[in-house]
Amino acid sequence: MFRRFVIRDVAILLVTIGLWLLSLETEPGTTLASVVSISAGVGALVCAYNFHEWGHLVVARMTDSVFTPARRVISPFLFSYDTEHNTPRQFLLMSLGGFAATAIFVVAFLLWMPRDQQAGRIALYGALILASLTVVIEFPIFFRALLGNTVPRTGMFKGPKVGGSRKNTP
Repeated sequence: MFRRFVIRDVAILLVTIGLWLLSLETEPGTTLASVVSISAGVGALVCAYNFHEWGHLVVARMTDSVFTPARRVISPFLFSYDTEHNTPRQFLLMSLGGFAATAIFVVAFLLWMPRDQQAGRIALYGALILASLTVVIEFPIFFRALLGNTVPRTGMFKGPKVGGSRKNTP
């Protein structure tokens, strides 16, 4: 069901690694070095975002949540969460999967991202911005579910059919 997204995200990861290695070999200060370095940093950010989304999906599957896979491989989301057929507990756990993935990539980037390279700085600061967006966008929805007794509609999707027609049902 998600094979095409695995292929897409592994391809993005491999291209990013290739760009990163190429950025180490290009002559500093050249236009090529800047383009490759910026591309490697942005690629690392895309990989971090994808890791966050996979964190949500893995836990959604582990909790037998109902969701619809995205129809298009270019979708920024892997799936649409069915807020009408899942419990608040399932929603909270699915949310925590994305939060855990975000925490992992932020810690990894803080520990290992080379700050003396333009690509490393782009990836690190971008990761901090992505984590901030997670706090601003997803935390309020999470706490609404935690403090309420229903799964909140996020406004991003209009129901279980958005993004595809096949549902993962328990």
